[in-house]
Amino acid sequence: MRRSIIVLATLAATVALAIPARAVPPNPNHVASAPLGRVVATFNHGGNPATGQVTCSAQGNRIDTNNNNQADALRGRAACLETNLVIRLRIHDVSLEVFRGGAWRIVARDDIDVVSSAEPAYAINYTPVPGFCPFNTTMLTYRVVNHAGIRWSDGQATNVTMASNPFQARATVNTGVC
Repeated sequence: MRRSIIVLATLAATVALAIPARAVPPNPNHVASAPLGRVVATFNHGGNPATGQVTCSAQGNRIDTNNNNQADALRGRAACLETNLVIRLRIHDVSLEVFRGGAWRIVARDDIDVVSSAEPAYAINYTPVPGFCPFNTTMLTYRVVNHAGIRWSDGQATNVTMASNPFQARATVNTGVC
């Protein structure tokens, strides 16, 4: 009986180590794959680049959270960079969404504002990093949404929303597939 308990405890510990955490905090030092679904858009103040211009992007990345050279999670990334005549950039939120049941559903979101008034202004933010379903290779369709705000040098403000192109990745633990 005691041997059975020890074997079960050892098995449970092994499985627990193999299953990634539900989500780890975003970290710009995670080892990221090439961009997934990356979209880059340029926004001109009043339609005129001479009065202000910002370039923003939205993309996904497969992430190696433990530096073992195997992607074990997914994250969303949003960024905006001033080209000229911007006082401040703000990423309001970035979300990683999965297409399930005929609708886009948020699986990870960071809604803490990231603000830059540097010269040039540059703001970047990442979603929390949900791990992939262990022992399940189901592929799902994802996208990343970037909600950002721009304060132009003349004091006017513009809010922009952009989504990455849809991309395929393994199911994450919080998609209802595991």
